[in-house]
Parts: sequence; C-alpha cells; structure tokens
Amino acid sequence: MEQVQGNRYAQKTKQAGEPKRPKGRANRRGLFLANLLIVPFLLFLSLLVGLMIGYSVIGDRPVSEVFDLNTYKHMYDLIFQGT
Repeated sequence: MEQVQGNRYAQKTKQAGEPKRPKGRANRRGLFLANLLIVPFLLFLSLLVGLMIGYSVIGDRPVSEVFDLNTYKHMYDLIFQGT
C-alpha cells in the first residue's frame, strides 16, 4: 500500500476576500434554542413512555387507561382520602 504524505486534517487557508464568520455568539444562540425546544420534548416523551410501560407492563392494565383522566382522579382520591 502506498501512504500519502501530508496532514490529513489540515485546514483550508482563507482567501483575502472571504468574509469572516461569527463563530461564538450565533452558534451558542442556536444551541440554546435547540436545547430549549428539544429537552422539554424529550422529557415529556420519556414521561409518556414511562407511564405506558409502568401501567401496562407492570400493572397488567391496558395502555389506553394511561390517557384516561378518571385514572388520575381515582389515584388522587386514594392518596388524599383522609384529608
């Protein structure tokens, strides 16, 4: 096999007329907005998946009862029955 000489990861040199890109501020703002949208969505999704697994697999109940409001009213009544 023939080996190639030189740095494989060398960066391109900028030409004299190329405009400079702002590196830090715009990138951080985009990352912040992505985290602001993605993290709550993933938390909500994991909550739903956990409820469905816990209620159907562990509790041997149908998955559709997870989304029934009467289920949570019943749990609330059981927890706060004596108060």
